[in-house]
Amino acid sequence: TVVGEPGVGKSRLVAELFAHIDQLQYLVRWRQGRCLPYGEGISFWALGEIVKAHCGIRESDAPEIAAERPDTVLTAYGSDRDWLRQRVAPLVGIDSGAPVQREESFAAWRRFLEGMAADRPTVLVFEDLHWADAALLEFVEHLTEWADAVPLLVICTARPELYDLRESWGSGQRNATTITLGPLTDQETARLVSQLLEQAVLPVEVQTLILERTSGNPLYAEEFVRMLHDRGLLASTGTTLRLEDSGAIPYPETMQALIAARLDTLAPERKALLQDAAVIGSTFWAGALAAMTGDDGHQVEQALHELARKELIRRVRSSSIGSETEYVFWHGIVRDVAYSQIPRATRAEKHVRAASWIELSAGERTEEHAEVL
Repeated sequence: TVVGEPGVGKSRLVAELFAHIDQLQYLVRWRQGRCLPYGEGISFWALGEIVKAHCGIRESDAPEIAAERPDTVLTAYGSDRDWLRQRVAPLVGIDSGAPVQREESFAAWRRFLEGMAADRPTVLVFEDLHWADAALLEFVEHLTEWADAVPLLVICTARPELYDLRESWGSGQRNATTITLGPLTDQETARLVSQLLEQAVLPVEVQTLILERTSGNPLYAEEFVRMLHDRGLLASTGTTLRLEDSGAIPYPETMQALIAARLDTLAPERKALLQDAAVIGSTFWAGALAAMTGDDGHQVEQALHELARKELIRRVRSSSIGSETEYVFWHGIVRDVAYSQIPRATRAEKHVRAASWIELSAGERTEEHAEVL
């Protein structure tokens, strides 16, 4: 479990592990799911994303295709195939018929994940576990306690609020480790900022204010440098960047205020597009924005490319919806700030447009997305 405040580097640490694994000479299976901050009928959404990815199920697949995909994977489980299918089916939105006791479901899901790891070393990542409900927390504890004799690594990222939900999380379990990410020291922060600016020395007054505002949060330092670029306060001299006018530099006191200052540098139409994306969620699709705005798809893609260059969003390599280009916010705080800037009078209208697109994309699998809708 990797625990830390927003922006302290949880996602970055996981990304560095992925990059390391990607360079290994042997293959390691990587599956990732995220917990959502809303909805009461999506207790196992993060686990469902992991299972869907392994079975090759996309959100845009027709029901009959989604129903067939698990069979290809389950053939490797021999005589357990039918038993597993009935219990794994609800995770991917398939009606399995008769209800199953939770203890039996947990055992089946664990057996399914153990099979993944027995075939190939496997990493499972559960993101934002502080938003999980008790049921998912219980399953993750069950999985890590009972899974045996397979090369399986389970990574959870969470804010400290996780311990408000489960005070004893991770304690007393076999092979359980908690990494608590604390703030950077002033020396580390100064080094980070200097490398981001590509210059060894900052004006003393600038460095002092940055260290004071950053409080050791690396995301603040990164966003501060991006803000300088966005505002044109950095000029290129050969290969070195120098500050043009340190007196014109704003020093927002909070991370939210800093990101808000960055968003204020965007053209109105780009800012509005980012706000539409925030309505959809941390993950969004170009087609959804085109439907919400009524703009041409090419124009939307071009605008998203510009926002990606500013490191506000980034493109996902493999989309979960057919031919749609998928994006995620660079950080959850960027999404939160963009959403908070939407006038209340227009929020409801934007939500309706987003829901209409989700409903259209879900097709006959609308029931599966009921809580999201």
